[in-house]
This record gives sequence, C-alpha cells and structure tokens, in this order.
Amino acid sequence: MPSAVAPDRPLPVYFIGHAGVGLLFNESLQNRIVQDNLRAIGEEIRGISPRPKAILTFSGHFEAGEIHGPGVIEVNVKKGTYIMHDFVNDFHDSAPFVYEYDWPHEDAPGLASEVWRHLTKAGIKAKRVERGVDHGVWVPFKLMFPPEHPLGVPIVQVSTFFGYDLESQIRLGEAVASLRDEGYLIVASGMAVHSFPSIASIHDAPSDAARAATREKVLTESRAFDTAIRAAVSIKGAKERRKALLELEQLPEFRRSHPTIEHFTPLLVAAGAAGDSVGEPLDVDVVEPGMSYLNVRFN
Repeated sequence: MPSAVAPDRPLPVYFIGHAGVGLLFNESLQNRIVQDNLRAIGEEIRGISPRPKAILTFSGHFEAGEIHGPGVIEVNVKKGTYIMHDFVNDFHDSAPFVYEYDWPHEDAPGLASEVWRHLTKAGIKAKRVERGVDHGVWVPFKLMFPPEHPLGVPIVQVSTFFGYDLESQIRLGEAVASLRDEGYLIVASGMAVHSFPSIASIHDAPSDAARAATREKVLTESRAFDTAIRAAVSIKGAKERRKALLELEQLPEFRRSHPTIEHFTPLLVAAGAAGDSVGEPLDVDVVEPGMSYLNVRFN
C-alpha cells in the first residue's frame, strides 16, 4: 500500500446504515440490495487517492459510557482490537456460526491517541479506553472490505456522546472536521430508522389482519422519517442543514423511528464533520417496517 499523504482537499464523510449480523447471511432480495449498496461504497473508499491515513469511525454501538455522564467522549486506544459479537439477539440456537465471524483489520493506537489529543485541544472532554470493534463497524466493513479487497488502512474508533443532547453530536462532528484535511476518512455507522418496538408491535398484533395493518402503519412511519432525513441531509450549507436535522426531533415519527437515540446520533456527527460539503443519499433506497438502510456521502 502506498504511504498516506495529506489530501489536496478534505476527504469525504460517509454515513452508512450498518444493519445487524443477519446482513451477512440473510438471502432476501432486500438484504442483497443492502449488501450491494455497502460493497459499492467500499469500492469507492478503496479508490480514494491518495490513500487515507486512517478511517475514523463513529458507531451506533459505541456510545460513551453512562458512568461518565453527558459531555464525555471515549477514544479506543487498544492495540490488537478484537471483534465483538455484541448482537442484540441470541443466535446460539438459530445461527450459532455468527459467533465465529471475524474481520481481519488494522488498528493504530498512536493515531487514536493523536485523535484524543485533537479532541481535548478542541475543548471536548475525552477519555482513552480499550475495547473491541463493535458490530456497527465490522459487520458492514466485512462486506465493504472483504479479504480479497482489504481496507488497507487502520481504523480509529471514537464514541458518540451519551444522552439526548442532539446538538452536542453535531458539535462533536465539527470538532473532528479538520482531521479530514489530515488524511482521516470519517465513516459514521448507524441507522436512519431503528425501532425494535415498532417491529415487535407487528409480531404482537392479535390477528393476520391486525398484523398487516400494523405493518403498513409502521412502514408508512419509517418511510416518512427516511424521506425527511433525505431532505435534511441534502440541504446545502452547514447552518441550514444543522437546523433541519435538529428539527427532525419534532416530527411525530421521530420517537417511533428512534425510541433510543444511539443509531441516529452518528448521522449528526457525520453532518457536523461535513461542514458545507453537500450530502448525497447513495444507491438503492431500502426501507422496511422499523428500519432504514440509508447511506449518505458528504463531499
């Protein structure tokens, strides 16, 4: 791999819909579309020249620990990071092979410490921690950067803030924005819609007719919120886009689409890091009841 050098313009920022581990083995048509979307982004990233110094990741499964309270960020400085099989569901009976999944990768504790120092100088309280790579990163990256097409640069993992202060997540993105000029490619991994309670409401409906009606209701909500996000990220100008993204919280579909906030916040970090770069939704749109697999490039 050629040595990474400083780019002649800021590197792009990506937000990807990471899905769960079922992404790697589910054979449905929708799942194959999500896989192909991520593979296309992986090919695009591998084609960036000069090569990035590192991939700076933010994940819906790496939120700063509640013990720190609000306003603190964690930076993973562990050497030899391991793959975390941190799934929501218990697959030991249905798909035990998922606990054997791995994704060969490179970490860079020195670069992670460099990012930690950058954050502290930017006025953000940041703690160095040691942990593995969560499935919000390795599951999509396993598709995007398979063994035959490896990533070839290290990953540096930074958490989002704990809690519901949405503006703080945008400020976090703004704090790392200048790293794009230093060779860091920012990839934020979350979901535009992520609602297990909505999915459960379909399964819990008392009859086939009720399930069909509930499914249509949830799908309508999910599509409405996905559409609103697409419109917000496509707005030109950081100030105007910031306002539109924060106003999403007022929509009736917001809490239904995000009963917990951790899968939405990486999108805010990405938008903050993008500055005035234009947001562009990518590839084929996939929205299911309670889930959206939206991908966005800011460039």
